[in-house]
Amino acid sequence: MTQLPDHQDDDAPLDPTLERVQARLRRLMLIAGLTLGVGIFAVFGAILYRIVTLDTSAPPLAPGDSVPTLSRSDHGLSATARLVSVTAEGGRLYLAYDDEGRDVVLVVDTGTLNVVGRLDVTE
Repeated sequence: MTQLPDHQDDDAPLDPTLERVQARLRRLMLIAGLTLGVGIFAVFGAILYRIVTLDTSAPPLAPGDSVPTLSRSDHGLSATARLVSVTAEGGRLYLAYDDEGRDVVLVVDTGTLNVVGRLDVTE
């Protein structure tokens, strides 16, 4: 059976150089931990801010209200125009159509649901 050496000197005082290194490591770990804590607190604060300032002022449609629609023919598109892509960004809705070989992008304001721009893309 193998005998492990008896470590009697575990409680012996450390060399002053090693004590300085140990103190520096403790200080660095404290700084790193506090930085992590502040970062996590900032993320939760940002999430809470977004939840509190969420704009829910748009009322839901009441029964019997008409749903706003966009007609292709009202915007100069043929009946065979295909909706290729929809992108929402910054209060605007971008609708990309393929209309008989030409590309058309309609820009719709999401607040008023009015078409505020049209872009005909040609080659």
